[in-house]
Amino acid sequence: MRILGPLLSIRANSELFFCGRQALVLIFLVAFLIRVVFVFTLKDGFYFSDEFEYTVIAGYLVEHGTLPESFDRSPLFPVFLAGLFKLGGENLFYIRIVQATLGAIIALEIALIGKRVGGSGVGIVAGALWAIYPMGVFMSGILYPAILLTSLMTSAVLCLLAKRDSPAYVAWVALAGLLLGAGTLTKPMAFSSIVFVALWLFTQRRSGRLRLLLVSIFLGSALMSLLPWTLHNAVKHGEFVAVEARSLDELVPWAENATAPTVKGKRGQGQLIQAKGDSTPVAQPSADSKLAGMLTRMAKRYPGEFMSFFELYPTRVGYLVQSERERARKKVSDRIVRYIPFGSDLVMAVSIFSVGPLYLFAVVGMACMWRGREKRRELSLFVLLVMSFALSYAVSWGKIRYRIPVDPYIILLSAWGVVAVWNSVFKKGPTALRGQDPA
Repeated sequence: MRILGPLLSIRANSELFFCGRQALVLIFLVAFLIRVVFVFTLKDGFYFSDEFEYTVIAGYLVEHGTLPESFDRSPLFPVFLAGLFKLGGENLFYIRIVQATLGAIIALEIALIGKRVGGSGVGIVAGALWAIYPMGVFMSGILYPAILLTSLMTSAVLCLLAKRDSPAYVAWVALAGLLLGAGTLTKPMAFSSIVFVALWLFTQRRSGRLRLLLVSIFLGSALMSLLPWTLHNAVKHGEFVAVEARSLDELVPWAENATAPTVKGKRGQGQLIQAKGDSTPVAQPSADSKLAGMLTRMAKRYPGEFMSFFELYPTRVGYLVQSERERARKKVSDRIVRYIPFGSDLVMAVSIFSVGPLYLFAVVGMACMWRGREKRRELSLFVLLVMSFALSYAVSWGKIRYRIPVDPYIILLSAWGVVAVWNSVFKKGPTALRGQDPA
């Protein structure tokens, strides 16, 4: 009995650990340390030209108190960078550490969402998966809007999955709208998530009046986030521009001209290519035919772009080609890092063997959540968020880095699948790991 007492105490403490705040602290620390180690491996330069452009815009904002006149992108990430410049100067290491902290906070939020949906087991597995997820680690060290947008979206989902019977649920829905509105100001494709979440709220099992109230409050809050910038664009451009003023051919460059190949003219405008030695003027297509051609090409490419959104490793990164990097160093900035290891076979293999199992267990998790009818509400939210980005980005380009903001929901589904397989092997309850509390 003297030996049994300490053993029981150890088991009780172990279960308390798996249920309590200690696990969340450990997830945060592991996620943060992995990202900090990665940041230390990065050079003091830019790995992609977009990073340089964002820092130039942020520097202009700090110096002049306003965005450049030619600025036509989403404003929140440059404003975020400008705030960091104000606090700690234009130091890339410092900014990357801030993003590493955001990445670790996302791990915490994912763990909390998982715990709320499926108990401590699902929460711990989901948080741990994000902590070590290679693309999540990588993007924490790159000056892109992805990590900022991901943090805004996971915060919004945490709000949406608050207790529905709580008197404060309306306030949580309003906060979720504000956060997703801010996400749209980070990347306009997030607007599709607002639409899909509104649809999700409307299909909840509630009275008709309450559903309309929740949807109205959610959309109104999202509009409050978007309205100041939209009004700014209306004054600046003299027309309605919700977020970005870039033209369609800039957002969908491959659909610019469906009738003939183009080259870039001196002012960056597409010009039709003529056969060498042929001086006959090329007939310019009408606006209607150009639009019809663009839509036709978009429709033909759409299935392929949709599938590319779910690719296992990055196949559409021009800067992995050394000649592209050399060209960027000449045209953009000599601070573009000349040699990078990201295109190596080892990195590609790591991506395949990390994303592949995630997809496999996510399918298992979806099946298990669907079978448990009480979890279909959460399942539908995760799937709608993933599809909102996949369907939107398929209009332009489907790339692995565009998937980062919705990867947490694939990870949550995967965590449910991991727990389900674990329980199936070890003959436990349908969603229970050791120390799990009820959902």
